[in-house]
Amino acid sequence: MATLLAAAVLAAAFSPENALMFLVAWAVPVGLIGEAMARGRGLRSGCGWAFGVLAAEILVALFFASPTLEARALGPFDHLRSASFLEEMRSGGMPVEQVEAWTEQVTVMRAVMAVVYPAAYIIMAGLMVLANAVLLRWYLARRDPGWLEGGEFEGLRWPLGLAVAFVISGLSVTAPALRPAAYNILLVLAFFFVLQGLAVVAFFANRLAGPPVLRAAVLILVLVNPWAPQILALLGLFDIWFDFRKWAEPPEKARG
Repeated sequence: MATLLAAAVLAAAFSPENALMFLVAWAVPVGLIGEAMARGRGLRSGCGWAFGVLAAEILVALFFASPTLEARALGPFDHLRSASFLEEMRSGGMPVEQVEAWTEQVTVMRAVMAVVYPAAYIIMAGLMVLANAVLLRWYLARRDPGWLEGGEFEGLRWPLGLAVAFVISGLSVTAPALRPAAYNILLVLAFFFVLQGLAVVAFFANRLAGPPVLRAAVLILVLVNPWAPQILALLGLFDIWFDFRKWAEPPEKARG
């Protein structure tokens, strides 16, 4: 009832399109996470269900309305290199050389986004699910920790097939006909490896001898690093073979 009421308010205050977007992109995925937890499947399974639904919705939208989604993805870059925006930069005192360099950089980024915007939408869906999972876990940890399974996210580990698909996609980049699809697949798979790398970092951070603030600070320091996506992706990729988390477990005799 609360969900339907919120959708009705959005439809009345803004438009039916906003209400539909709320239901499809927010209410349904969050409801799937709650349903999974209510059935004892765990938060991670619920996130998988939610991401699967969002990814399916995005793929359908890309099939039927690809030009619209492409225009929305490229719109910010067109604004950043528009004549009015560049004029504001010049009037603000920026040298002409820096304005030209900015324009070239934005043009390159726009050309990249024109190829990988489908993957960008899929990754946005993953980030949306992750944000909801973090907020829900934080709330339950404070209010009702019995719903949570300890270390559920820390144990995230993808199968070897994902690494094989990553290698195959990398090789497919050499074929011009397959290059756009290969780049999109590589970007989505890299996002999955970033999640696994983040799980490894969280695993070790939560085993630090110190208050929760210290563990949170370690995670924040890792995430604010400019090279964090590349480092976490490599960490997640190599973790498939080396299983870094097993080195933190005590030996069998010690556990016995």
